[in-house]
Amino acid sequence: MKRYLTETEQRQLLLSAKRTADPLAQRDYHWMAALILTGMRIQEWSRLTSAQVRLALHNGWLVSLKEHCKGKRHANDYLVTHPLRQHLQALLALSDELAAHLELSDGQMQPLVWGRDRNGVAGALSVRSYEARLKQWATAAGLDGRISPHWLRHTRGMNIMRRSRGKDALRVAKLALNHQSLRSTGIYTQMSREEYENEIRIVDGGRVPRRFARAIALSQGAA
Repeated sequence: MKRYLTETEQRQLLLSAKRTADPLAQRDYHWMAALILTGMRIQEWSRLTSAQVRLALHNGWLVSLKEHCKGKRHANDYLVTHPLRQHLQALLALSDELAAHLELSDGQMQPLVWGRDRNGVAGALSVRSYEARLKQWATAAGLDGRISPHWLRHTRGMNIMRRSRGKDALRVAKLALNHQSLRSTGIYTQMSREEYENEIRIVDGGRVPRRFARAIALSQGAA
């Protein structure tokens, strides 16, 4: 099953939030765009603080703590490109605006994206809330309701494979997604094959998916 967004679907998703005149919608627009631009895992993203983002805007690299990364073996880093910078600046401004009306407890770090727990206490937006908000915007955009934040990570990998003009797009994707080996990144070549098959079916008017055609042909050959 396809677990990423095409170029058209990305535009639909982001515009569904961007065109909504509501502070929460604008917040969601910026974090959805940022996840597509970084491919960061949602558990990792949800732990980002305003302090980390300020440092990233100054240094040009967004670095997440290793204890917040998968496997907890090393810190991940993401290049702050111009598009990503714009979204991070917008999220930081929204975070600062809300923080000005709240009293942070001693030692509490200001999150990049604010949310509330079940008791109404302000803190970082939870992973479950990210999932719910993404599904809400996907539904509004007429997209697959099974979408999850991890789809945006796969979308980052696919965007690199589609758009890269270098000789080794797969290695670029590996570094961008902080994969330990190319074996993990190889999934995006399979996804590219899926896109190719879909386009060829549209061009030629095919009706039967390749895997089904193979199964039919093999079963007939064995008969």
